[in-house]
Amino acid sequence: MIANLVLATVFDVATFLVHAAGLILLTHMVAFLLAHPVVNGTQGEKIIAMALVALGLYVLVCIELTIWAVGMLAIGAFSDFATAFYFSASTFATIGFNDAAPAKGWRLLASMEGITGLLIMGWTAAYLVTSGIRFGPFERDKHF
Repeated sequence: MIANLVLATVFDVATFLVHAAGLILLTHMVAFLLAHPVVNGTQGEKIIAMALVALGLYVLVCIELTIWAVGMLAIGAFSDFATAFYFSASTFATIGFNDAAPAKGWRLLASMEGITGLLIMGWTAAYLVTSGIRFGPFERDKHF
């Protein structure tokens, strides 16, 4: 149990650091794009900016899934990367399919990945909404 919690803490901290760094980089990239337009018209730039945000968030989450999948593979919770990545995606997104499971001794670690995923997905959603207001085509208090 202690090994599960220690590894969960390591993977969790790595995930949050990667996410924070990724969001900072994404914010700078979008700000640069908006400051140096490539398409005429502000709405076109805003749509491109939001597409970049969405793609960037997807790539960022895939990197974070890889952290957990590689970690699970390294400790022997899974025998191949494809299954470990599939399991991580299912667990991180809190879908929880039961067609793949880690080795019995690592179930608590898998549960902790679900908690991390829940927090990261909430943070990601908040960033996406904020970006839609800050960079994108939405304005505060004018939509929805």
